[in-house]
Amino acid sequence: MRSVPVSKLFLILLGTTFLLVVVFSIRVTYKFDHFSTEASRLAQNLQDTSALNIVLRDQLNEQINLVYRQLEHVEPDFPHKFTAINFELSEQQTRYLKLNIGPQERLTVERIKTLQSELGIQAMQIYYRLQSGDRAQAVLRLRDMKDVENKISNEFAGLNQLETSKLREVQHQLSASVTTTNRAIFGLAAYLLVSLLLFTILLRRRVLQPLGLLLEATNQIRHGDLSARAYVKRQDELGQLGHGFNFMAASLAESYAGLERKVEERTSQLQDLQRKLVQAAKMSAVGRMLSGVAHELNNPLTVIMGQTELARRKLTAAGGNQKEIELMENLHAQGDRCRKIVANLLQFARQEPPRLEAVKLNRVVEQALQLREYELGTRNIELIREFDPDDPILCADPNKIVQIVLNLLNNSHDAIREAARPGQIWIRTSSDNGHVRLEFLDNGTGLHDPERVFDPFYTTKEVGQGTGLGLSVCYGIVEEHQGSIQAANWEQGAHFTISLPQGDPASLSEATKKDEPEQIAPDRRKHKALVVDDEKMLVEMQSTFLADIGVEAAGAFSGAEAITYLQSNQVDLVISDVRMPGAVDGIQLYEWVGRNQPNLLKRFLFVSGDMIETNVSEFFLKSTAPRIQKPFMWDDYSRLVEQILG
Repeated sequence: MRSVPVSKLFLILLGTTFLLVVVFSIRVTYKFDHFSTEASRLAQNLQDTSALNIVLRDQLNEQINLVYRQLEHVEPDFPHKFTAINFELSEQQTRYLKLNIGPQERLTVERIKTLQSELGIQAMQIYYRLQSGDRAQAVLRLRDMKDVENKISNEFAGLNQLETSKLREVQHQLSASVTTTNRAIFGLAAYLLVSLLLFTILLRRRVLQPLGLLLEATNQIRHGDLSARAYVKRQDELGQLGHGFNFMAASLAESYAGLERKVEERTSQLQDLQRKLVQAAKMSAVGRMLSGVAHELNNPLTVIMGQTELARRKLTAAGGNQKEIELMENLHAQGDRCRKIVANLLQFARQEPPRLEAVKLNRVVEQALQLREYELGTRNIELIREFDPDDPILCADPNKIVQIVLNLLNNSHDAIREAARPGQIWIRTSSDNGHVRLEFLDNGTGLHDPERVFDPFYTTKEVGQGTGLGLSVCYGIVEEHQGSIQAANWEQGAHFTISLPQGDPASLSEATKKDEPEQIAPDRRKHKALVVDDEKMLVEMQSTFLADIGVEAAGAFSGAEAITYLQSNQVDLVISDVRMPGAVDGIQLYEWVGRNQPNLLKRFLFVSGDMIETNVSEFFLKSTAPRIQKPFMWDDYSRLVEQILG
């Protein structure tokens, strides 16, 4: 049996109630319509007369006040002002007489109008008496005007009494209307109460009970019981809702299993991403630390290498003991070894972006392989090339790609040597979905801990066999290129996979070349240089070496001291550290030279161990000033000095 729809039952009940309310309202409205119209007319009339009454009184008071002011000071434009107010009064009185008012009110307004005219005559006589200087007569006239004023006030009082009587009449009629209306409302309220009772019973049985059953099933599903279903015994709207709920519950149970599988997949992806984020944060923190450590090592390394080089040259020139010369060479070689380690540290910590250009992956990889192929061949290690025949193109810094290849070759070489067997290294290139891929596989010992191989200083080699920075440098370079690098083991050894964005090589210009210092015509005269560094030993060492190549040197230990020296002395070359204590560092000294001695800008050489700090790297990206990084080789130092001096 088909149930009556709930909406139809509610519609019948509400429609009946509405019809009765409308009929009742029409009857009450018709009964009191005439009274309401009359009451509205009286109320509006009373409102208009009250407003005009107030305006008339205000304007008459304004005229009287204007007359009183003439006693203090006679105003020439008094007649004009008084006449203007008279005109306004006439307009308001005319408007008052047009209202729907009684004859008594009209008579009162006419009397006020007559008195107002008499008041105007008295006011003008007072004004002319005052203007002629007859103040005594003006005061006598003022008394007559006050009598007129009192008569006008009495007329207004009578007018207010008439309006009050009308107000009382309206109030009486309104009270009678409210009483009748209250009776009608009580009757209507009784009917609505009965209708509300019927509506509540219907709502409880036909709506709330089915919804309660549906809510109970919903709570069971919310607590994990996907087998819960709504009890349905009718076919009305709520019954159809119950069927729909049961269908959705069944669908939810079916999709829950699939959702669990997807959650497991996403969890695995999030764990991989978390590992990458942890690695990136670790590399960033270590990079900042290494930047400071490398900078602190550069100055003492520069002193050690410089002093050993100077000592070796002096011993060689003087025909000194060969063992002492060899000792200086060994010391210099060990210092150079430390210099390379520091260079790797700086390369790892460097923050400046790579210089991108269009690079053919096969070609740049082949260039790197040829650098090591002969040496690896002598150690019975074979390079197996599996290059993509299309030779994919990517946007990268070719020098840094070569550095990645060499570091991975070194890692594979060490693993194969540790395995003590003939080795093979597979190098594969490919491209897919806007990325190029470079893979290295070897048959060495494999990776002991693939998740840690990119950590700085992590190494499984014996002491003295490696620094643990090679793969960290690779990681940093790949991150600079917005790519990814992964390490894993395969059946025979280690497997490294590098993925880099292919980019749009057509939109790239060739890598910008560093501007070389402008060639200056050879100058054979004695040159003088100013060496600026906050460490005394570095100033003395550079001064000694400059003397050996024929350049007289003076020293300054701060930027401010250098400025003082340059203000009173002429020099051909300024050699300055970048970061120095005090108010003026190397960059600020360079800017001062540009403002005050611009001819020295092309003969300004920076020598510093800090080329990666943010403000320093940004300065050198914009500046063409020549620079050399501590610790430096003396051959490079002398060649750069001679090139600048011409």
